[in-house]
Parts: sequence; C-alpha cells; structure tokens
Amino acid sequence: MNPHLDFDSAELHRLFMAKADGHISAEDHARLSMMLKTSAEARHQWYAFQDVESALFSWSQQERQRVEEEPALTAPVGAAPARPVRARLTWLLPLAALLAILVMVVNVLRQPAHLSPPKVVTAPLLDEDENEATTTSVALLTRGVNLEWVDAQSSPALNAPLSPGWLKLKAGIAELEFYQGARLVVEGPAEIKLVSAGEAYCVSGRFSAHVPPQARGFRLGTPNGDVVDLGTDFGLDLNSATPEVHVFKGEVELHQPEAQVRMLTTGEAAGFEKSTPARALPASDVAFAFSRDLEARMNESQRQSLVRWEEQGRQWNLDPRLKLRLDFQDPQGSRSLKNSAALGQEVAPGTIVGCIWTQGRWPEKKALQFRSVSDRVRLSLPGTHRQVTMATWVQLHGLNVRQSSLCMSQGIEEGHMHWQILHDGSLCLGVGSGKNPNVRSDDYITPVIFTPERFGQWVHLAVVYDLAGGEVTFYLNGGILSKHPVQTPTELAPVMMELGNWTPSPDKRQQPVRNFAGCMDEFSLYTAALRPDEIRALAE
Repeated sequence: MNPHLDFDSAELHRLFMAKADGHISAEDHARLSMMLKTSAEARHQWYAFQDVESALFSWSQQERQRVEEEPALTAPVGAAPARPVRARLTWLLPLAALLAILVMVVNVLRQPAHLSPPKVVTAPLLDEDENEATTTSVALLTRGVNLEWVDAQSSPALNAPLSPGWLKLKAGIAELEFYQGARLVVEGPAEIKLVSAGEAYCVSGRFSAHVPPQARGFRLGTPNGDVVDLGTDFGLDLNSATPEVHVFKGEVELHQPEAQVRMLTTGEAAGFEKSTPARALPASDVAFAFSRDLEARMNESQRQSLVRWEEQGRQWNLDPRLKLRLDFQDPQGSRSLKNSAALGQEVAPGTIVGCIWTQGRWPEKKALQFRSVSDRVRLSLPGTHRQVTMATWVQLHGLNVRQSSLCMSQGIEEGHMHWQILHDGSLCLGVGSGKNPNVRSDDYITPVIFTPERFGQWVHLAVVYDLAGGEVTFYLNGGILSKHPVQTPTELAPVMMELGNWTPSPDKRQQPVRNFAGCMDEFSLYTAALRPDEIRALAE
C-alpha cells in the first residue's frame, strides 16, 4: 500500500483540529497516533498544520498590538478591553487575510512530502526581527538597605534591570551592577542618571565603585567634571561642601573643564570645583559605604521587614471581610496551606499538588515554586459574592504558555472567575456570565506589565471586582494599573479554585496547559472591595 495514500485527508484534518482544541477522544487519539507513526505524508501535514496555527496566533497578536497602538482607536481608561486571543480571533482577523491563510493551508497540506524538500535559510547573526523581545536595560539593582525613593510608585525592585534614566534615592543604600562589569554602591540622598552600560551622571550622593579589568574606562560624570576609571576602587562624594574623589586602589583620571587631565593613584584624593584646579587630599574611606558592608546591613533590614510583616499579618487576619489568607509560613514539607483568616472557618486549608517549597521575599519567608503542568494549590470558596478582592505576591520566571493561572475557578460556569497572565504579559480577569449552554467569559484585560525585565522580581498584584460600584480595578505594587466597567452584572461564585493552574473539567482527558511558572509567597481573598489605600498597605 502506498504510505502517502492510506488515509482520507478530510478525516486527517478533522483529527488535527480535535487534537489542537483538546477535544479528541481516546479512539481518535489512537487513530491519529497510528497515522503519524506509519505515514510520512501524515507527519508532513501535521507539521504544516502546526506551523499555520502558530502563524495565525502570531499574526493575531501583531494585529492586536497594531490596533491598540493606533491613536484613533485607543480606548479611554475604563473602556471595555479586548478579549483574549482565542476568544477574539473571529473578530480580529479581517476576512481577506483569513481567506488568504486558508488558501495557504490547503496548498501546503495538499503538497506531498516527497515534493517538498527542506529549505536551507540563512540569516544574519543579528536578526532584526521586530517581533523579537528586546531590552534597553544597562544595569541591575542587586541589593538595597532601607531604600526610600523619591517616587515610591515607580521605584525599582531588587534584581530589577535598569534602563537609561534618572534614579532619585531619598535615603538608604543601593548597589548597582552595570552590564560592563562595574559595581557602584549609592548612598542617599542621591540623584544619578544611568547613561549606558559603562557610564552614569551623578548630581548628588555618595558613591563607591569597584571596576574590574573588563569594565576599564567606566565613567562617572558630575557637574564639576568627570571621573574615568583605569581599573580601580574609588569613592566619589558629592554631598560634601566640595566634591571629592578618593582612590583606594588603582588609578583614575579626573577630567575638568578647561584644565589638564589629572591622574590619581592609590592613596590619593582630590577636591574639585567647576572653575578651579583640583586640590590634593589624602584618600579616606571613612565616609563611604562599600559592597562588602552590605550583606550584614541587608540581613538586618530583611529581618526587620519580616517582623513588620508578621505584625501586620496578625492585624489583617482579624479583618471580618477576609475569607482566605495563605501566608505560606507552614512547616517545611507541608502539603497543605492553613487559612489564617480568623473569620474564614468555612474555607478549608489549601491542598498542595506538585509544588515545592522555596525561599520567599526574605530569607526566613517561605514560598511555593510552581514548575510544571502538574503544580497547583486546590482551594474552595462557598457562596456567591457581589464584591471580591484578590491579592498576591508573585515572582514570574517566564511566559511559556498562552495563559498562566494565578487563581482560576474550576470549569467555565456563570460566576466563575479566572485571574491569569496572558501570553503577552498582560493581566486578565475572566468572569463567566450567562446560563448554560450559553455561558461566555467577560474578560477584563490590563496593559502589558510582565516584560522580560520583570521576570524574577517579586511584584504585588491585586484585582477588585466590585459589582456594587460597577467596576473592575487592577493594581500593581500598590498602585492602580487599570479600571474597567463591569460588562454583565454577575455575582461571583468561585466554588472550587486553583492557584497556579486550571482544571476545566476533572473528567476531561486532554486538559489545556495553564500552569504558572514562578513562585508565590502570599495570597489573600476578601469578599469586599478594598480601597486603594488598603491595597497599598498590603503591598508595602
């Protein structure tokens, strides 16, 4: 029998669609597996089908971004947002483009494998693909002690990549690592502008720098002149009456307007004004904070933060609106999470499936890590509710699936809620509305927040569903992210829920992949609409 002609194409394409949508039966799955195993042509068509489906998804994402970025089509705050990609394809794809893609599908699937030799495609080493993820970051905030930023809402998080621009530190000590290798300790009050991976401009503050050979030429500019490293450890004090540079090891060049470049070596220092020559000083490290000093200071600062969080937690637990609070401080190895809410007795402890214990925001704070499609925490919340607030601390490690669950009701029914991260890095709250069999999802979607720069950072997320006020509000790190009017007035009935995953139907053989890849170290649920100041307190 000819291996290229031992099946019906229409039947094969039906199996493809059933497999892609997750509705394939056991018998059809076995039949499809046998076709792919025994027929090269079937395998060729399967690969082509997957390529086209990926192309459709990629195209729809680009079209969605294009539409959202056109000024004439930009929706005002509070306007009804777009739906997730799969729910919106029929509305997003223009008819002409869809027909063109369908023609391509037919032509590709009709072409026998033996008539389609593989193509060899060459590309430049730097492929300027407009769809490729890019970053403008030049440095990293690695450590901090008692940090107070001038603008708390836009302050960088620890381990946050930093792009060129201003950092304004009101108090505390921050350590920056530049991508070329220089390490800079900044003591506030300080104003510093990151220029590139090897340069910064300082207006005020006290700085100590370690510059390894790989970062030779690192430059710190000031209003009175520039300090250029030649492989050294040095300090720069802009908070004293006269700016001073101190060389602890190695050598630096001091560049001043209308003056010759001055070389400073180990043990030398200089005070420098804008219009007068530098004056010689003996080097002293007494006034400076160094990287070696930060570890002990950080440990004490983190211990104090944990103590404050524990004290606040005892107050939060007494809130009568709080139905569920998981603090993730259960015994090491525990396979359940206690509910700390004093008046949440009707809510059972969460059951851990697959996740492993790890460190949370501080060394003595615990968290759960979600790694695979199996990992989840099973919860239940009885009753129906006109108002719900959910809040959590998460550390996202990546976006490798189309939708990543934060907290999702099992199934899709009226009143079910699905809080998730979409593939593009935006947040979505989906609420089931309508009666079976016509249940649909009203989706509320935020701007994109999870870009590669945010992977690995601890962030505080919250969402408020307020049927009484007719509004859905999303929060990021205590600040309002976006607001949306309620589409269909529906009371929430979460019933069975999962943190970090989703089970649409327990008896379904093929389950969609919705697993969260990252860590979570706190989760709270209130049957009330918390105010902005209350959300901010949870995030501090």
